[in-house]
Amino acid sequence: QRLSLLPLGAGWTRSALRTSIRPTIFGSRNMSSNAILSIEPLPRAGPFPTLDPFLFCVYHKDLYPEAANDKMEAPWPGNGSDFNPDMPYRMYHGDMIPGFPQHPHRGFETITATIEGLVDHADSVGNAGRYGEGDVQWMTAGQGIVHSEMFPLLKMDDANPTRFFQIWLNLPK
Repeated sequence: QRLSLLPLGAGWTRSALRTSIRPTIFGSRNMSSNAILSIEPLPRAGPFPTLDPFLFCVYHKDLYPEAANDKMEAPWPGNGSDFNPDMPYRMYHGDMIPGFPQHPHRGFETITATIEGLVDHADSVGNAGRYGEGDVQWMTAGQGIVHSEMFPLLKMDDANPTRFFQIWLNLPK
């Protein structure tokens, strides 16, 4: 069995270790049973390679500037599909506020682990909330419900950095 390890925190690197996990006998002194098989670079942008039951795993790091106004908007609008990894920040599918406006999910769990910044989450049945700065959100994506994840730029006099991981887990049928 193979396991993908994703590094976290300040020591973040753009490579993942693939390791082989073999059963060991309790008290065994044979430490070679957990060998690193290969080191593979992670993509500069987009989802990381995953194994079942993981459908998707992505790391977002955006150095958003000061808000342009009291509506928490960015200094310039997005183009509806802004994922350029060479820019200091991305608007993603957002227009004036970066993020992912209403979209559907079905048949999987999403786990969002924030490291820095804030996320405004809302759905079509009236649930809404703001989380971030180390919070974790676990959401079951049900059929017929749409939701949004937006990154409000709250500070008008300082940067609004955002860093988080999002993982999607396949639900059994």
